[in-house]
Amino acid sequence: MPARPVFFWKKAPFIRAFIAFSIGIVLQWQFQLQVLVCWISVAVIIPCIVFFSFTPLFTRYRFSFFTGILLGLLFTCLGALTAWHHDIRHHENWFGNFYTGEEIVFVTLDEPPVEKNRSFKALARVKGLFTGGRLLEAKGRIILYFKKDSCIQQLKYGSRLLLHKGLQEIKNSGNPGGFDYKRYCLFQGITHQVYLVPHEFGIKNSRHNNKLASLLYRVREKVLTILRQYIKGEKETGLAEALLIGYKDDLDKNLLQSYSNTGVVHVIAIS
Repeated sequence: MPARPVFFWKKAPFIRAFIAFSIGIVLQWQFQLQVLVCWISVAVIIPCIVFFSFTPLFTRYRFSFFTGILLGLLFTCLGALTAWHHDIRHHENWFGNFYTGEEIVFVTLDEPPVEKNRSFKALARVKGLFTGGRLLEAKGRIILYFKKDSCIQQLKYGSRLLLHKGLQEIKNSGNPGGFDYKRYCLFQGITHQVYLVPHEFGIKNSRHNNKLASLLYRVREKVLTILRQYIKGEKETGLAEALLIGYKDDLDKNLLQSYSNTGVVHVIAIS
Protein backbone atom coordinates (compact mmCIF):
# COMPACT_ATOMS: atom_id res chain seq x y z
CA MET A 1 0.00 0.00 0.00
CA PRO A 2 1.56 3.27 -1.09
CA ALA A 3 2.31 5.80 1.65
CA ARG A 4 0.10 8.85 1.83
CA PRO A 5 1.86 12.01 0.69
CA VAL A 6 2.92 14.43 3.43
CA PHE A 7 2.46 18.03 2.38
CA PHE A 8 5.31 20.45 3.02
CA TRP A 9 3.26 22.60 5.40
CA LYS A 10 2.82 19.57 7.65
CA LYS A 11 6.56 19.04 7.68
CA ALA A 12 7.15 22.67 8.63
CA PRO A 13 4.34 23.90 10.91
CA PHE A 14 6.20 27.16 11.38
CA ILE A 15 5.29 28.12 7.81
CA ARG A 16 1.58 27.94 8.58
CA ALA A 17 2.04 30.00 11.73
CA PHE A 18 4.14 32.55 9.83
CA ILE A 19 1.54 32.89 7.05
CA ALA A 20 -1.30 33.37 9.55
CA PHE A 21 0.77 35.89 11.52
CA SER A 22 1.57 37.83 8.32
CA ILE A 23 -2.10 37.87 7.30
CA GLY A 24 -2.94 39.41 10.67
CA ILE A 25 -0.37 42.16 10.14
CA VAL A 26 -1.68 42.95 6.65
CA LEU A 27 -5.31 42.98 7.79
CA GLN A 28 -4.50 45.37 10.62
CA TRP A 29 -2.62 47.83 8.42
CA GLN A 30 -5.23 47.71 5.66
CA PHE A 31 -8.47 47.74 7.66
CA GLN A 32 -7.46 49.02 11.13
CA LEU A 33 -9.20 46.25 13.06
CA GLN A 34 -10.58 46.98 16.52
CA VAL A 35 -8.00 45.88 19.07
CA LEU A 36 -10.76 44.88 21.52
CA VAL A 37 -12.12 42.39 18.99
CA CYS A 38 -8.66 40.85 18.60
CA TRP A 39 -8.18 40.51 22.36
CA ILE A 40 -11.62 38.94 22.79
CA SER A 41 -10.84 36.50 19.97
CA VAL A 42 -7.56 35.51 21.66
CA ALA A 43 -9.38 35.10 25.00
CA VAL A 44 -11.89 32.75 23.35
CA ILE A 45 -9.50 30.78 21.13
CA ILE A 46 -6.93 29.86 23.81
CA PRO A 47 -9.46 28.16 26.16
CA CYS A 48 -10.92 26.29 23.19
CA ILE A 49 -7.47 24.96 22.25
CA VAL A 50 -6.77 23.96 25.86
CA PHE A 51 -10.16 22.26 26.18
CA PHE A 52 -9.71 20.41 22.88
CA SER A 53 -6.28 19.12 24.00
CA PHE A 54 -7.95 17.24 26.87
CA THR A 55 -10.46 15.42 24.67
CA PRO A 56 -9.93 11.72 23.82
CA LEU A 57 -7.15 10.95 21.35
CA PHE A 58 -9.58 9.63 18.72
CA THR A 59 -11.59 12.85 18.85
CA ARG A 60 -8.48 14.99 18.54
CA TYR A 61 -7.30 12.96 15.55
CA ARG A 62 -10.69 13.05 13.85
CA PHE A 63 -11.11 16.80 14.29
CA SER A 64 -7.47 17.80 13.99
CA PHE A 65 -8.41 20.30 11.29
CA PHE A 66 -10.38 22.16 13.96
CA THR A 67 -7.21 22.67 16.01
CA GLY A 68 -5.44 23.88 12.90
CA ILE A 69 -8.16 26.45 12.26
CA LEU A 70 -8.02 27.67 15.85
CA LEU A 71 -4.23 27.99 15.77
CA GLY A 72 -4.42 29.84 12.46
CA LEU A 73 -6.94 32.30 13.88
CA LEU A 74 -4.83 32.71 17.01
CA PHE A 75 -1.69 33.64 15.07
CA THR A 76 -3.73 35.94 12.83
CA CYS A 77 -5.00 37.79 15.89
CA LEU A 78 -1.48 37.92 17.35
CA GLY A 79 -0.20 39.40 14.08
CA ALA A 80 -2.93 42.05 14.14
CA LEU A 81 -2.16 42.91 17.77
CA THR A 82 1.57 43.18 17.00
CA ALA A 83 0.89 45.56 14.10
CA TRP A 84 -1.48 47.62 16.25
CA HIS A 85 1.13 47.92 18.99
CA HIS A 86 3.84 49.04 16.57
CA ASP A 87 1.60 51.76 15.10
CA ILE A 88 2.80 54.91 16.88
CA ARG A 89 -0.65 56.50 16.50
CA HIS A 90 -2.06 54.04 19.03
CA HIS A 91 0.39 54.99 21.78
CA GLU A 92 -1.17 56.99 24.58
CA ASN A 93 1.57 59.64 24.65
CA TRP A 94 1.99 60.03 20.87
CA PHE A 95 2.29 63.78 20.32
CA GLY A 96 -0.34 63.74 17.57
CA ASN A 97 -3.02 62.96 20.15
CA PHE A 98 -2.81 66.45 21.62
CA TYR A 99 -0.83 68.54 19.12
CA THR A 100 -2.80 71.53 17.79
CA GLY A 101 -0.06 73.34 15.86
CA GLU A 102 0.32 76.11 18.45
CA GLU A 103 2.72 74.31 20.80
CA ILE A 104 6.52 74.58 20.75
CA VAL A 105 7.89 71.16 19.87
CA PHE A 106 10.92 69.85 21.75
CA VAL A 107 12.92 67.34 19.65
CA THR A 108 16.25 65.51 19.59
CA LEU A 109 18.05 64.75 16.33
CA ASP A 110 18.26 61.04 15.61
CA GLU A 111 21.01 61.51 13.04
CA PRO A 112 23.38 64.17 11.72
CA PRO A 113 21.73 66.42 9.08
CA VAL A 114 22.31 65.22 5.54
CA GLU A 115 22.80 67.74 2.75
CA LYS A 116 20.30 67.62 -0.12
CA ASN A 117 20.05 69.73 -3.26
CA ARG A 118 18.15 72.60 -1.63
CA SER A 119 18.17 71.81 2.08
CA PHE A 120 19.48 69.69 4.92
CA LYS A 121 17.41 66.74 6.10
CA ALA A 122 17.38 64.94 9.46
CA LEU A 123 15.16 62.59 11.43
CA ALA A 124 14.17 63.81 14.87
CA ARG A 125 12.50 62.25 17.88
CA VAL A 126 9.82 64.25 19.67
CA LYS A 127 10.46 64.53 23.41
CA GLY A 128 7.68 66.87 24.44
CA LEU A 129 5.44 69.86 23.75
CA PHE A 130 5.60 73.21 25.54
CA THR A 131 2.04 74.31 26.21
CA GLY A 132 0.66 76.62 28.88
CA GLY A 133 4.15 77.27 30.25
CA ARG A 134 4.87 73.61 31.01
CA LEU A 135 6.46 70.69 29.20
CA LEU A 136 4.12 67.87 28.25
CA GLU A 137 6.08 64.68 27.62
CA ALA A 138 5.34 63.08 24.26
CA LYS A 139 6.86 60.70 21.73
CA GLY A 140 6.99 60.27 17.98
CA ARG A 141 9.31 60.80 15.03
CA ILE A 142 9.33 63.60 12.45
CA ILE A 143 11.38 64.69 9.44
CA LEU A 144 13.12 68.07 9.61
CA TYR A 145 14.21 70.04 6.55
CA PHE A 146 16.56 72.97 7.18
CA LYS A 147 17.25 75.86 4.85
CA LYS A 148 20.92 75.88 3.91
CA ASP A 149 22.62 78.20 6.38
CA SER A 150 25.87 78.38 8.33
CA CYS A 151 24.10 77.64 11.64
CA ILE A 152 23.34 74.11 10.41
CA GLN A 153 26.98 73.24 11.09
CA GLN A 154 26.14 73.35 14.80
CA LEU A 155 23.64 70.51 14.47
CA LYS A 156 24.90 67.05 15.31
CA TYR A 157 23.43 63.73 16.30
CA GLY A 158 21.72 64.25 19.67
CA SER A 159 21.26 68.03 19.29
CA ARG A 160 18.18 69.34 21.09
CA LEU A 161 15.93 71.80 19.27
CA LEU A 162 12.86 73.88 20.03
CA LEU A 163 10.63 74.22 16.96
CA HIS A 164 8.53 77.37 16.73
CA LYS A 165 6.82 76.39 13.48
CA GLY A 166 3.78 74.15 13.07
CA LEU A 167 4.31 70.59 11.82
CA GLN A 168 2.63 69.26 8.69
CA GLU A 169 1.27 65.75 8.47
CA ILE A 170 3.03 63.64 5.85
CA LYS A 171 0.77 63.06 2.86
CA ASN A 172 1.00 61.26 -0.45
CA SER A 173 1.35 63.00 -3.78
CA GLY A 174 -2.24 62.12 -4.69
CA ASN A 175 -1.35 60.16 -7.83
CA PRO A 176 -3.58 57.04 -8.06
CA GLY A 177 -1.45 53.91 -7.74
CA GLY A 178 1.62 55.92 -6.77
CA PHE A 179 4.09 55.02 -4.06
CA ASP A 180 2.44 55.19 -0.64
CA TYR A 181 5.04 57.42 1.01
CA LYS A 182 2.81 58.16 3.99
CA ARG A 183 2.50 54.48 4.89
CA TYR A 184 6.22 53.93 4.27
CA CYS A 185 7.02 56.63 6.83
CA LEU A 186 4.38 55.32 9.21
CA PHE A 187 6.10 51.92 9.24
CA GLN A 188 9.09 53.76 10.73
CA GLY A 189 6.99 55.70 13.24
CA ILE A 190 7.28 58.97 11.24
CA THR A 191 4.08 60.96 10.89
CA HIS A 192 4.94 64.66 10.42
CA GLN A 193 7.48 66.92 8.73
CA VAL A 194 8.47 70.59 8.71
CA TYR A 195 10.70 72.96 6.74
CA LEU A 196 12.66 75.35 8.96
CA VAL A 197 14.59 78.56 8.43
CA PRO A 198 17.06 79.75 11.12
CA HIS A 199 14.64 81.94 13.12
CA GLU A 200 12.03 79.15 13.36
CA PHE A 201 14.03 76.91 15.69
CA GLY A 202 16.32 77.25 18.67
CA ILE A 203 19.31 75.09 19.60
CA LYS A 204 19.76 74.10 23.23
CA ASN A 205 23.28 73.93 24.59
CA SER A 206 22.89 70.41 25.96
CA ARG A 207 22.85 67.28 23.84
CA HIS A 208 21.24 63.91 24.41
CA ASN A 209 22.74 60.97 22.60
CA ASN A 210 23.49 57.30 22.83
CA LYS A 211 27.26 56.79 23.18
CA LEU A 212 27.27 53.73 20.93
CA ALA A 213 25.21 55.44 18.23
CA SER A 214 27.40 58.53 18.49
CA LEU A 215 30.51 56.38 18.03
CA LEU A 216 28.97 54.66 15.00
CA TYR A 217 28.16 58.01 13.37
CA ARG A 218 31.74 59.21 13.93
CA VAL A 219 33.10 56.00 12.41
CA ARG A 220 30.70 56.39 9.47
CA GLU A 221 31.91 59.92 8.82
CA LYS A 222 35.52 58.72 8.94
CA VAL A 223 34.80 55.94 6.44
CA LEU A 224 32.92 58.34 4.15
CA THR A 225 35.87 60.75 4.23
CA ILE A 226 38.27 57.97 3.21
CA LEU A 227 36.02 56.74 0.40
CA ARG A 228 35.51 60.24 -0.98
CA GLN A 229 39.26 60.86 -0.85
CA TYR A 230 40.40 57.77 -2.74
CA ILE A 231 37.47 56.97 -5.07
CA LYS A 232 37.13 59.35 -7.98
CA GLY A 233 33.77 60.03 -9.56
CA GLU A 234 30.47 60.83 -7.83
CA LYS A 235 28.65 57.75 -9.12
CA GLU A 236 31.44 55.40 -8.11
CA THR A 237 31.76 57.00 -4.67
CA GLY A 238 28.02 56.86 -4.03
CA LEU A 239 27.86 53.21 -5.06
CA ALA A 240 30.82 52.28 -2.84
CA GLU A 241 29.22 54.05 0.12
CA ALA A 242 25.94 52.21 -0.41
CA LEU A 243 27.55 48.79 -0.81
CA LEU A 244 30.09 49.04 2.00
CA ILE A 245 28.23 50.83 4.79
CA GLY A 246 24.66 51.24 3.51
CA TYR A 247 24.92 55.04 3.12
CA LYS A 248 22.52 55.85 0.26
CA ASP A 249 22.31 59.65 0.35
CA ASP A 250 25.05 60.06 -2.28
CA LEU A 251 23.73 57.27 -4.52
CA ASP A 252 23.05 58.47 -8.06
CA LYS A 253 19.32 58.26 -8.82
CA ASN A 254 19.83 57.21 -12.44
CA LEU A 255 22.24 54.48 -11.36
CA LEU A 256 19.74 53.26 -8.76
CA GLN A 257 17.03 53.15 -11.44
CA SER A 258 19.35 51.13 -13.68
CA TYR A 259 19.85 48.62 -10.88
CA SER A 260 16.08 48.41 -10.46
CA ASN A 261 15.52 47.88 -14.19
CA THR A 262 18.03 45.03 -14.32
CA GLY A 263 16.61 43.37 -11.19
CA VAL A 264 19.74 43.59 -9.02
CA VAL A 265 18.72 46.45 -6.72
CA HIS A 266 18.53 43.88 -3.91
CA VAL A 267 22.35 44.02 -3.79
CA ILE A 268 22.15 47.57 -2.47
CA ALA A 269 19.14 46.77 -0.29
CA ILE A 270 21.03 43.97 1.44
CA SER A 271 23.97 46.28 2.08
